[in-house]
Amino acid sequence: MSLTEIFGDKSIKKIQARAMIVEGIISGELTIEEIEAACHHLKDTKIATVLEAIEEISNKKLMNLSVDYLAFSKKYISSKDNSCKRESSRIVGNLAAQYPQAVQDCIPTLLGNATDEGTVVRWSSAYALSRIIVLEDYKNTALYETLVSICDTEQDNGVKNQYVKALKKIKR
Repeated sequence: MSLTEIFGDKSIKKIQARAMIVEGIISGELTIEEIEAACHHLKDTKIATVLEAIEEISNKKLMNLSVDYLAFSKKYISSKDNSCKRESSRIVGNLAAQYPQAVQDCIPTLLGNATDEGTVVRWSSAYALSRIIVLEDYKNTALYETLVSICDTEQDNGVKNQYVKALKKIKR
């Protein structure tokens, strides 16, 4: 079933749509090319559902996602929609270890989102940045000091803890 068919069927609820997208990706019925093409015509709420499905796959490691899924997701880190920012940032965090060089260009946007007024956006940026900073390519870079500074000023404990855990791993 295509994304157009899934989102066009009003009897399919959001949670069902996400499950169908997960299954479509895993089975190979939905390719990243089809997803990208369909998302050009979808509203942010539907794109967020697609990103949620990709995040579920990457988080639970249901299959090995290609770097194309990371590239697709990175486009939405700077979205106006907080749900798209949240899910795309989490996908970046989930795939960072698999594609360390491919996440480098999204670090500036993640850093910008780390000071967003929305806690959900800050948390998801912290999630991604904390998974990037522990990678060999990033441990001994200026990013470390930047994250220490962000961590020191962060007021929300849930967000702050993302950074604290990662920074402790690096000190070991």
